[in-house]
Amino acid sequence: MSINYVHCFIYLEDKFLMLRRNKPPFEKMWNCVGGKIMDDETPYDAVIREVKEETGLTIQSVHFKGIATWNQAGGMYIYVTEKFIGDLIECKEGTLEWKSKDWVLQSSDVVGSIPIILEDVLTVDTPVEFALFYTGEEYEGDIWNYEIRPLVGPNLKNPTS
Repeated sequence: MSINYVHCFIYLEDKFLMLRRNKPPFEKMWNCVGGKIMDDETPYDAVIREVKEETGLTIQSVHFKGIATWNQAGGMYIYVTEKFIGDLIECKEGTLEWKSKDWVLQSSDVVGSIPIILEDVLTVDTPVEFALFYTGEEYEGDIWNYEIRPLVGPNLKNPTS
């Protein structure tokens, strides 16, 4: 299984920067900022680049929180930051808006995995693996099952270096 993507929860006080996607997967749903890791990048480099490209913000500090895999076929590295500088730009991927934590946790317009991951991202110090199992084409359907596992052994290495 390859882990080719990064996701970043960007927050300021009790609000999270969310992206309403204008293309698949999860078109018209609210998601975190992130994207594909380029061949010559580390996950850390990719999250810095993706946040800058999609938001205009420059991350000053970012924390690795784990990985999320889906249907045992792919996955993403998960990061969180509250330290950034810059002003938001217009995003070609969709609409950016600051949303309250309660809204993110309760809205049916948010990608289903986000509420599952969010609490642990904010509270767990040790990186974890979120094993998500989706129904539907291209993993756009409902989550029918998920597991949260501690990362052990070689997976414990922080991919930020």
